[in-house]
Amino acid sequence: MKPNIMTAGYLDKKNQKYWTQVIYKRKEKLYNPIWQNYGHIQAIKKYIGKEEFEPIHSIIAFSSQSTFKFKENFKSAKVIQFPQLLKVIKEWNEIKISEFELKQINRALESLLVEDKKEKKRLQKQHVQSLKTNLKNQKVKEAESIKQNQCPKCGGELTLKKGKYGSFYGCGNYPDCRFTKKVS
Repeated sequence: MKPNIMTAGYLDKKNQKYWTQVIYKRKEKLYNPIWQNYGHIQAIKKYIGKEEFEPIHSIIAFSSQSTFKFKENFKSAKVIQFPQLLKVIKEWNEIKISEFELKQINRALESLLVEDKKEKKRLQKQHVQSLKTNLKNQKVKEAESIKQNQCPKCGGELTLKKGKYGSFYGCGNYPDCRFTKKVS
């Protein structure tokens, strides 16, 4: 039995903000791992000072017990299961950087290591606080857009609609944009 099912809906899965994870009939949203990995890669490129650096590839690996509901491959990332990981890594088995560049990158990344437990904990708290602040700012922006009758996702006009669970605001660019917000 495969209890862990990963799905990204029915449209363009790469561009959806959230994917759905189903574990024993319980559905949970998870932030799109392709977007998340893209952010990590950009941060690494910026940190090592190589924004146009090509040999960094996006690989997202899930448990071998997971089942994917999407059939096509993604262009910007490989979404695979753990047993495929070595094979996928070997696909890029060509030397694209010099030994000197590799040593520079290693030095830059090693300087990021934090050994002190107190400092590590402080940095984690700071990171979580930063994420909360960003989320709060995003919600404020969204609320301001809604007050202006504008979709915070695509800028389309919001219209008041009625559904089986009550009234809500929906984007006028539906089905291209599926933004909705409950009426408070």
